[in-house]
Amino acid sequence: MAARVPILTWHSLDTSGSVISTAPDAFRAQVRALRARGFHGVALRDVVASWTGGPALPPQAVALTFDDSFRSVLEVAAPALEEAGFRATVFAVAGHWGRHNDWPGQARGIPVLPLLAAAELRLLAGRGLEIGAHGLTHARLDRLPLREAEREVVESGARLEEAVGASVVSFAYPYGRATPEVVRAASTRYRAACTDVLRVASSADDVHALGRLDMYYFRGSFTLGLLGTRAGRVYVGTRALGRRLRRLVA
Repeated sequence: MAARVPILTWHSLDTSGSVISTAPDAFRAQVRALRARGFHGVALRDVVASWTGGPALPPQAVALTFDDSFRSVLEVAAPALEEAGFRATVFAVAGHWGRHNDWPGQARGIPVLPLLAAAELRLLAGRGLEIGAHGLTHARLDRLPLREAEREVVESGARLEEAVGASVVSFAYPYGRATPEVVRAASTRYRAACTDVLRVASSADDVHALGRLDMYYFRGSFTLGLLGTRAGRVYVGTRALGRRLRRLVA
């Protein structure tokens, strides 16, 4: 029987109210609520290792991930995670560390915020968090020539390994988008890669095209309480359908 593990995604922890933002107090409440309900936060590499013959996951495991490597991960997330005994994966944009998220193509209404520097990523790795790759420039990989997209995928991992001093085995496609060719490129370099497809990940899935649950949809205590329930699966399915329909008309 396939094992199912929700992969949860946050971006920035700030009070701007943007679609990529979760208020710090709300994030801390989410972590406390997950712990109180018996969930155990793990890194993505732990999930994939368990699915390929490695150590078993703790009961009610959820993988926690943070895209873009905002400095708020160090300032807000890391202390809350340590208090709960949770692990997580931080996906860093290798060409922007120590800078800001002002890459070309950034959506309107997204706040410009500081990203973690290489030394800060090393610090997080030393504290037990997994550092994963998120491209060199946060470019939409499905819109690039294949050779350029392959460079974004492969070189970002190499640069991060050199900077962090630890192996980088996980990747998240910027904007969650990838062509089959880009997925194949990721499969030659990483053990796992994440999309933005809204679904609970399963050991039966392609591990280089894993779905995730954007915590934008679980900001309230009621919706967070649906996580791991039958009603929660219906809720995620409804949200996923709505997202697909919006993209069709966009």
